[in-house]
Amino acid sequence: MEPESAEAPTLSQVTVAQKIVVAFDDPASRTLAHAADLAQALGSELIVTNVAAVDPDEAGEEARYGRERLDQARSYLDERGLAAEFVALTGQPAEAIVALAEEREADLIVVGMRKKGFFERLVEGSVAQDVMRRATSDVLAVH
Repeated sequence: MEPESAEAPTLSQVTVAQKIVVAFDDPASRTLAHAADLAQALGSELIVTNVAAVDPDEAGEEARYGRERLDQARSYLDERGLAAEFVALTGQPAEAIVALAEEREADLIVVGMRKKGFFERLVEGSVAQDVMRRATSDVLAVH
């Protein structure tokens, strides 16, 4: 029995991400740059979010940190000439990111991966891994 020859899909057959949600937290990571590259290349809508934890003792500091990160993202995207929507969220990060992606019907979520030690992973877990488990859309994890 001869194997069927598989034809490569044409561009019109390829699923293109129309909306991309990017979780931006670490200016040193390439997460935002990768999401911006994809949005620019595909002509996709870009939604940038930062999630502040719900610890009442640190709520003010977390919110300030989140606004600073979104301001950094805005500056970076302005320099590249890319438009985006910026959404500040509070809550458990993975839940909030996935809920935003579902609410906006995003085709792709872009998250950063940090190198953590064993104890850090054990205690804190990984937001990126949690997003991958919960998401109903595709997830791109950027190192």
